[in-house]
Amino acid sequence: MKAVQVHAMLHAEGENMSKVILSFLGTGNYTPTQYWLDGKPYPDLSTPYIQEALLKRYEEEGWVLKVLMTKEAEERHKEALAERVKYEAVRIPAGHTEGELWQIFNAIVDSIPEGAELIMDISHGFRSQPILALAAVQFLQVVKGVRVRRILYGFYEPTKPKGNFFDLTGFLDLMEWTQATHDLLEHGEGLRLRKLLREIHSHSYQVEGPKAKKLTSVGEALDNVEDALDLLRVEEALSSAQKLLKHLEAASEDVAQLPRSMPLGLLLERIRERYRSLAAKDPFSPEGIRAQGEMLRLLLQTRRYAQAITLARELLVTLACVRQNWDPLEERGVAEAWLNAKVKVRKKKDSTAKDSQALHLISLWEETADLRNDVAHAAMRENPAGARQLAQRVEKVCDQVRALLED
Repeated sequence: MKAVQVHAMLHAEGENMSKVILSFLGTGNYTPTQYWLDGKPYPDLSTPYIQEALLKRYEEEGWVLKVLMTKEAEERHKEALAERVKYEAVRIPAGHTEGELWQIFNAIVDSIPEGAELIMDISHGFRSQPILALAAVQFLQVVKGVRVRRILYGFYEPTKPKGNFFDLTGFLDLMEWTQATHDLLEHGEGLRLRKLLREIHSHSYQVEGPKAKKLTSVGEALDNVEDALDLLRVEEALSSAQKLLKHLEAASEDVAQLPRSMPLGLLLERIRERYRSLAAKDPFSPEGIRAQGEMLRLLLQTRRYAQAITLARELLVTLACVRQNWDPLEERGVAEAWLNAKVKVRKKKDSTAKDSQALHLISLWEETADLRNDVAHAAMRENPAGARQLAQRVEKVCDQVRALLED
């Protein structure tokens, strides 16, 4: 398909994409006032209905209004609202039972089309309705690919001449940052966090106030460390961790001065704690070997068993080199041959070996080699272990290798 045709299709999809303002309608006595949003009044005249103010702000961009209302709200305001704006009514129950709460959640989800843009107004959400709306918005982003433009709350005080909208979208972003950080800490997946850090960085240059300097760099440094872990680039992982710590230190200034990024301070501290123990200059120094043990721990924690057992094997080779005073980079083949020879001697039940640590090293080498081969050959051999059994054995052996490093 030609590039021009693809562009035309994508443009057409963008033209047809639904843009929905979803708002709650309550049963209160609404007083006419002038609502301000983004520093401007909407509409020019006063209105008792916050929905009218929102639609006036966005109707030229093709947004449509849908209003969630209970039977009581419908009886009280449906016709009066219809006289002022065009909208689609979405009936919801009052929410007196858990079943009714789920009905409200489903009504919100069902009212938003696949791939739509959404502005969620919770101004007149009653009791648990705003919380349900927030949960539904998160659900819609994942299940229907909905893009949330804004979450708004209209605030009116009878003693004040005008009402204002508060933009709460940043708190939805906070939930995203929290989940993205969880993805990194639990699964080693940093792509989502990097994207969010880049967005916060860019946003600071689109508004007045202080500008971010290092948030994007933190995201890139995170990627470098995790790529090195995935591909077992040991020296690169340790040096990348050092660079990441420096970027995190510099980024603390951004976090302190940017209101939108302030909650990131605690999240970035969790990230600093995670990678601090990996930072080392020489992978074969005592500090570097301990750092490799921490790499092993992280790989197990994020269930990267193939990488973990491969690194465990290489750590045993490194230990053999250190104990025999061989070069841990240039003479690894010598160490492997020595370990294999010791395994053969052990199988002959040689009774001359008295060094218990050496015996443990050799025993682990034999078991680690078998596990690594089972993983590396994709179970294409006789009697391969089942996935769950293999994972458990890898965890057990890797823990023993880490204990040997500590000794």
